[in-house]
Amino acid sequence: MDYLYKMNKKDHIDFWLRSGHQSWEAGIMLMQGNKNVEALFLFCLAIEKYVKANWVNDNIDNIPPRIHDLQSVYSQTDIELEPDLVDFLDTVNRWNIEDRYPDYKFSLYKLATDVYISRQFQNLTKLKQCLLEGL
Repeated sequence: MDYLYKMNKKDHIDFWLRSGHQSWEAGIMLMQGNKNVEALFLFCLAIEKYVKANWVNDNIDNIPPRIHDLQSVYSQTDIELEPDLVDFLDTVNRWNIEDRYPDYKFSLYKLATDVYISRQFQNLTKLKQCLLEGL
């Protein structure tokens, strides 16, 4: 854990971006393999990492809060997303919680059809682009 404190701001941002890109690519592979629930979870992780890269960029500290609530972390950045994308953060957040808890996970399997994930992927791509713009 000491290595985190030896990294400079750029290193921290690069860490979150690199990790986010890995999660994004894994999400695409899962989506292509019709593992939609798992893909949504990985996309949620990717978006969280992109938001945290922005948090590091916009704050004095280099280590973002150890929380997973996208709205909360987003609110601590200087990013100005369109209102529909801010609302979309709540949708993405649900994929994180629902994939971790079995009772919610099963309801997500019903929701995560190919049509649903295709529509959400368009929103995710737009959100990702906005989050990466200023970095």
